[in-house]
Amino acid sequence: MRFTVEFYSIFIGLISSFFVAEAEKTDIVFTDQAHAAGIHFVHVNGASEEKHLPETMGAGGLFLDYDSDGDLDIYLVNSGSFVDEKANQSATNALYRNDGDGTFTDVTETAGVAGDGYGMGCISADYDNDGDPDLYVTNFGQNRLYRNNGDGTFTDVTAQAGVGDPRWSVSASFGDLDRDGDLDLYVANYLDYALETEHPCYLKGIRMYCGPYEYPGERDTLYRNNGDGSFTDITESAGVMNQGKGLGVLFTDYNGDGYPDIFVANDAIEDFLYQNNGDGSFTDVAKAVGVAYNSEGITTASMGIANGDYDSDGLLDLFVTTFSLEVNSLFHNDGDGFYTMTTFDVGLAEPSFAALGFGTQFVDCDNDSDLDLFVANGHVWDNVGQITPGLAYKQPCQLFRNDGQGQFSEVTKHAGQFFALRRVARGTAIGDYNNDGRLDVLVTYCGESPALLRNDSVSRNHWIGIKLVGTQSNRDGIGSKVRIHAGDKMQVKEVTCGGSYASDSDHSLHFGLGAQTTVQRIEVTWPNGDIQTLENHPADQVMTIVESR
Repeated sequence: MRFTVEFYSIFIGLISSFFVAEAEKTDIVFTDQAHAAGIHFVHVNGASEEKHLPETMGAGGLFLDYDSDGDLDIYLVNSGSFVDEKANQSATNALYRNDGDGTFTDVTETAGVAGDGYGMGCISADYDNDGDPDLYVTNFGQNRLYRNNGDGTFTDVTAQAGVGDPRWSVSASFGDLDRDGDLDLYVANYLDYALETEHPCYLKGIRMYCGPYEYPGERDTLYRNNGDGSFTDITESAGVMNQGKGLGVLFTDYNGDGYPDIFVANDAIEDFLYQNNGDGSFTDVAKAVGVAYNSEGITTASMGIANGDYDSDGLLDLFVTTFSLEVNSLFHNDGDGFYTMTTFDVGLAEPSFAALGFGTQFVDCDNDSDLDLFVANGHVWDNVGQITPGLAYKQPCQLFRNDGQGQFSEVTKHAGQFFALRRVARGTAIGDYNNDGRLDVLVTYCGESPALLRNDSVSRNHWIGIKLVGTQSNRDGIGSKVRIHAGDKMQVKEVTCGGSYASDSDHSLHFGLGAQTTVQRIEVTWPNGDIQTLENHPADQVMTIVESR
């Protein structure tokens, strides 16, 4: 949430010139089904006259199949109030079970995952390799780890596992840093902030929510999985001691050496890219490889993270959302260990200038084999219109279509009525909740009900879904890279956990195939380095691939 008075005085006059015309009408259409599907969750942020900073930051959500029935369920994080205890009684997290017919049932109470803190984000992964997805919830205060019991219920094992970081955590990511088959955990912490020491902030004489410059950053936490249900804090020995202001984090193997690295999106300071040295230690190479700052060498208010091969060159790129009056950052992986910021080159700069981005994901909306881009927007100052005329607290989400050559055009206005709405969006997750072969989008809002965007795009294109089951590697196959060859095109994706903002997507991989009805070759590189190959599989199905040597 970066801001300076000088920054606004320089750029406010340029807002009107930084808009691009919408592309021609598209067949990509999304329809909000949250209410019709039975999702009646309302996020409580506890917004008050005191303007406590956490009130404007939450909260996230995720897709997961908690009961292993083949249908994606939904978990939503709630926050609460610092001044109204009565409001906290309804501010519980929620687990919605997918009934398989487009509707959901609230099973929070029976599952035992209502939570008891001021919530921020969540991720899901099978940390104990027992075949059931577990839950990790980040809070303003102690985090929570819920172990899936395999019978529709969860047990809070935070104390036994030793992962209850008590600071202000926002995002987290699971990844197997030492490739031993057990998922380790990185927690991104935000500010060294406490209600007791909070002070009021003003701009142009107007009381506002404070920004990250008002408080020092916090050190993140890296936990190594001991393989017995417990974790060890190895932050210091691993060398990830930078004092950051983390809002997004993702384990991803950026240099293709087989060891997962860690990218951290920080608010108003340089971003971190911790390169895995392969011996349990990491080195921050963000400045050296070109992802610490934007193309002008300036720090940005980095919020959410998406990774994917947007230009189909076989390398995974990084996209980072930022503050309003900044442009979002698209970092192209050059394949030589370096990145180049290409936001201006591909058509993403001007549309993002007035927006404040949080959650984001690459998603092939029309199964044409090219990655489109979804961005959830919403400001952090509820009175920003008084402070900076021309900006708004509630903003529309944005959708950008990939033309197949790595160029994007905004199709927001033509992708459904949902995109005409202005809200304060935060988290974004993707997954095919109705199993129709088209990826859907979950969007969470600060202080409102979420949106469940059913993909109603009209397309004759084909697709294939791939779900990995590790045996020697971690059960979810997190850290695996899958390459598919269909026709004359190769696509690559990585199984990741977290990213976006305070949210997590389905860990199954979805590939659009265009007109291709057969995948000639599927190559899975598992986290331990083993390569598994399958050939000639028909399209329009979800394949489960079990790790085999």
